[in-house]
Amino acid sequence: MASNMEPGAFQPSKGVIEIRDNGSVEPKAVSLHGEWEFYWNQRLEPKDFINRSLTPAYITVPSSWGDDASGETAKDSHGFGTYRLLLHVPASDLGNNKSLFIRAIGSSYRLWIDGEEKPGLGTVGSSLEEERPRAHISLVFFQPKKQTLEIVIQVSNYSFREGGINREIVYGDTDALIPSILIELLYDIFVIGGFLMIGLYHMIVFGMRKRDLPALYVGLVSLGISMRTLLINGYLSEQLLGIESWELLTKLEYSSEIFEFISFVFLMKSLYPREVHRLMMRFSVIVSAGLFLFVLLTPARIFTESMLAQSMLKVAILLYFIVYVGIKAYLRKREGALIHLAAMILIVCAVVNDTMYYLRIADTVELLSYSIVPFIMTQAIIVSYRYVRLSRRNDALLEELGAVNASLEQKVADRTKSLREANEQRTKMLANIAHDLGTPLVGIQTYLQLMVKGKLSADNNKMTGQFLDKAVYVKRLVDDLFELSKLESRNIAFKYEHVKVRSWIEELYGKFETDLGNEGMILHKEIADLVAGARACLIRIDKYRMLQVLQNLMDNAVKFSKGMSREIKLSGTIRLSGSGFGNELVVEVADYGKGLTEAEQAQVFNRFYTNRENNESGSGLGLAIVREIVEQHQGKVGVRSKRGAGSVFYFILPVISDEM
Repeated sequence: MASNMEPGAFQPSKGVIEIRDNGSVEPKAVSLHGEWEFYWNQRLEPKDFINRSLTPAYITVPSSWGDDASGETAKDSHGFGTYRLLLHVPASDLGNNKSLFIRAIGSSYRLWIDGEEKPGLGTVGSSLEEERPRAHISLVFFQPKKQTLEIVIQVSNYSFREGGINREIVYGDTDALIPSILIELLYDIFVIGGFLMIGLYHMIVFGMRKRDLPALYVGLVSLGISMRTLLINGYLSEQLLGIESWELLTKLEYSSEIFEFISFVFLMKSLYPREVHRLMMRFSVIVSAGLFLFVLLTPARIFTESMLAQSMLKVAILLYFIVYVGIKAYLRKREGALIHLAAMILIVCAVVNDTMYYLRIADTVELLSYSIVPFIMTQAIIVSYRYVRLSRRNDALLEELGAVNASLEQKVADRTKSLREANEQRTKMLANIAHDLGTPLVGIQTYLQLMVKGKLSADNNKMTGQFLDKAVYVKRLVDDLFELSKLESRNIAFKYEHVKVRSWIEELYGKFETDLGNEGMILHKEIADLVAGARACLIRIDKYRMLQVLQNLMDNAVKFSKGMSREIKLSGTIRLSGSGFGNELVVEVADYGKGLTEAEQAQVFNRFYTNRENNESGSGLGLAIVREIVEQHQGKVGVRSKRGAGSVFYFILPVISDEM
């Protein structure tokens, strides 16, 4: 409004102002701030200035009469009085549409221009009971009929902390004032609508993510700002909410400010929970509850008087949350602490400015609504950053999940293949068992049928010997199956003991040398020490089970060497383990028989695998039992062979100690 002021105007002095015509055709507006006539405790009308001789005091407009009255000084902001101004306008204004823009008068008034009463606000009274307060901007239209205009404003205030004309009054062309008023209204509408949308957006975000408390409190702060802006603008609140009661509007305005305050406190707590002390939170809640009850239970004329004290208390608390907590969070490198701190310092400065502005300590403009915008923007930046980081994390998790799924699919495929192979092996095993048990039983059944029919004598020793061989084969097969099943199910208890390697090999050699010699075979022995201190090395074994392993290997060596070679070799070697940590014992049984093909080497340790050549009585379970026993000693088995050049069956055991 001030930017459109007519340069040819003088400020009112002693209740008179003159507006000069500068020849401009542009719409003009003039602020009527300056000295007005003032009559304290008098409700005067234009006719009273004609019929009576009155001595005026003078007061600066705009100001509260409790602060700026002279002459008959108003010692209290509550009371009533009359303002009067003589306005000299240029002849070019006569008969044209002019307006008075009245921003705020506390807290009710009547208005006369050139003796004609114009619309006022509320009901002027000489006491609290007579007064009906109302407050919002007003635009009064009129046409000057003479060059000297008399403006008389009768004012009473028993409801607010400031009495009188506490905001500027502007005179000017209607075409100049209406656009300015519309801009102010549109600005308030923009603030109301903008913060309403921001608040609703953050409330929706919180609704979708219940753990995002900062979004909830940002939404509440924004909704509080939107509501407070609406309530401050009495015209909009009356038009949009239908609230005409000034008392109710004032209570709602102060309550919304307290709501903003406590929402902001909880926002800081949600952002920096480790930096906010719980006692300060309790104090803030108690202060907010106390202020709310004070506003709720007392009339506006009482709680508005303490606005400065209320504001100072809230600012002190906000300084703790913004300066102390903000700096502490920044030093601890909390997320977004620096931009939060900068934005919140702007808010504190705006709160201080607005408090001084409304208390008329400083002649500035309202800044809080502007300062909130950077703060909300910082929230949006932080929220966006969090969502970007979350999105990146989700992308990484999706990639990991894809890799896990691929790995899982491979594992499922491998497991399915293993199960299929196991099932095939089981089927094959059952077929082998049925075959190996069925073959001798069929032979026994045939011989018995022949004996029953009298075609075969029971005294036939040859047949009886064959019966006995087949029965022994069946018993051996059953025994081997039973033992293998117990080994695989870990139902056999091993009796482990510490044995010196060299002594054990010597013991084995002594036993098998005699046994093989009785069968016309020659056993050779070799013990090799490839590491230092090997002569004192120990192994932890069950001697009976390991003897069973060697017996199986020796039997196979003798069985498949007959007719080709009489020599078998038993060797033991202590060497560094393949992992490079510790030592291991390698025991080998070598024959010089027919040997194995590569295909046979891959299957030789499987259950029921047999080579029927020179092995008609074999069950196909011996080497499977060997593997189970060795593996339960944390060892492993293997074979090296070449067709026609013999085979070397070996097992490897860990050496567990180098001394007794």
